[in-house]
Amino acid sequence: MGGQNHQPTNRKITAVSAWLSQRVGEGFVSVLEANNHLENGIMLGMKKLHVEDLAASLIGAPGDHVAKTIQCLERSVKTLSEIEIGFKRLSDVATIEGYKGNPLASKLSSLQLKAGFEGILVRPYANARIWNELEARIQHNNILDTLAWESEQFKQLEEPTRNLMATLLECQRIAETEGGHAMADAIENNEVPLRQYYAQVFSLWNTLHAMFLYSALMMTELFYRANAYPSLLEFNPTAAAVQAA
Repeated sequence: MGGQNHQPTNRKITAVSAWLSQRVGEGFVSVLEANNHLENGIMLGMKKLHVEDLAASLIGAPGDHVAKTIQCLERSVKTLSEIEIGFKRLSDVATIEGYKGNPLASKLSSLQLKAGFEGILVRPYANARIWNELEARIQHNNILDTLAWESEQFKQLEEPTRNLMATLLECQRIAETEGGHAMADAIENNEVPLRQYYAQVFSLWNTLHAMFLYSALMMTELFYRANAYPSLLEFNPTAAAVQAA
């Protein structure tokens, strides 16, 4: 997503930043796609009861859709290593370009970006815990060390995602040996800890995705101010909407 790539140094880092942003987006998309396949399996297990017309084109064996769910989650895990590569490339390019940090980083909290962004750029409000953590790290450690810390945070996703995949393998086994209805019952009656593991994966991705966006906004704003470019805060949603119309 071009709207959340980082701009901590100069234009020469733009392509690298966009590639990293794309990997983060694709990782989250894979998890969401996995859930869609799982919902297909559950609907088929329930014989599409009361959604026959809404899901008229949905066909196949429930277990096959669970297999697709696992494949998407495997892809999301693979993306984690690509995200790590992307963060490292940002660091490498910074070294090549002789970039050591933003001169305004130590003043970040005084800019009061959270108050300025909330309700306008960040809706309806920011996750205060992750925002404050990022702001403190950028202010005290500057840009590059903060990016290194962000890279490490994505590693939290691997264990719960693999636990989720193991649970899904059990769901697939149930579907193939006992039938799709038995699989749906196992999930909906909490006979397998599917919702628990999915909640861990979803909540982590939501938090890390927010972290990535907030970081991009903070670092980009610092870049703009250090180079006397227009601020992100110089934004009039009403005027933009009128112009677009």
